Amino acid sequence: MTHNAHQEPKLHWKWVILSVIIGLFIVGASYLVVAPMFHSGEIQVVMMLCGFIVTGAIIGYFSPGITINEASVGGALVMIIMLILLAITNTEIHFSKAINLLLLILGVGFSWVGGWAGEKLQGDESSAEEKHIKRFLWKWVLVGAIIGFALNVLFVFLLSTLFPPHLFKIASAGFIVSFMVTGFIVGVKSPGVTLSEPAIAGLLAVILDWIFLRFIILLRVPGKYIIWGLIMGFLISFFGAWLGEKYQQSTEGKKKGL
Repeated sequence: MTHNAHQEPKLHWKWVILSVIIGLFIVGASYLVVAPMFHSGEIQVVMMLCGFIVTGAIIGYFSPGITINEASVGGALVMIIMLILLAITNTEIHFSKAINLLLLILGVGFSWVGGWAGEKLQGDESSAEEKHIKRFLWKWVLVGAIIGFALNVLFVFLLSTLFPPHLFKIASAGFIVSFMVTGFIVGVKSPGVTLSEPAIAGLLAVILDWIFLRFIILLRVPGKYIIWGLIMGFLISFFGAWLGEKYQQSTEGKKKGL
C-alpha cells in the first residue's frame, strides 16, 4: 500500500479528532483498569504512554496519506484532557507542574513514534522495492520493537488486573501473546520475507522492558529471568513472524488466483 491520498502539509482535523477519541478510549481505559491495583505512578504513566503508541499506530496505519502530525496533535490533546481529569478527580497520584509538562511532551513524542510505526505498517514508496531486497532492514526492527514494547506492557499489566491470584502465570501469558502478535503483524505487513528483523525486535523490546522495570519502577529482576525473557522474546517473535509470512503468502496467492 502506498500513500496515494492527501500529501499536502496541512493538518487533517478529521484524523486529529479520531486520534483524540481513540486515544481517550485506549489511554483512559489503560489507566482506569490498572490504577486500582497498581498504585505506582510510574506504572500508571508508562501504561498511558504505551496507550499513546498504540493510538498513534492505529491512526498512522488506517489513515490515508502521511498523518503522523495528526497523531501527535491528537496525543497532545489527549494528554491535556487526561491531566485535567486527574487533577479534578480524587486520584492517589498527583503530578507537579514540571512533571505535567514533561508528560505532555512525552505524550506528543510517543504518539509521533506510534504514528511513524503505523505509517511504515501501512506502506510507503519503498514498499515495492523491499519485496526484492534480501538484506537486513533495520526499519522493521524499530517498528517491531516499538509495537512489541507497547503491546507487552499493555498485555501484561491489563491481564494481570483481571486475574490477580494468578499474577505470574497471567503476566507470562501476556508476555507470550504480545510478542506473538508483534511478530505476526510485522511478518504480514512487511514486504518480502521478514523473519530475523521481528526476532531482533523481540530482543530490543525485552531490553526496553528491563530498563522500565529496573530504572523506572526500581524493580530488580534476577539475571535468569532476563535471559529467559531475551530467549523467549526472540523465539516467540520469530515464530509469530513466520506465521505472518505464511499468512501473507496465502493472501497473495489468492489474489493471483492460485
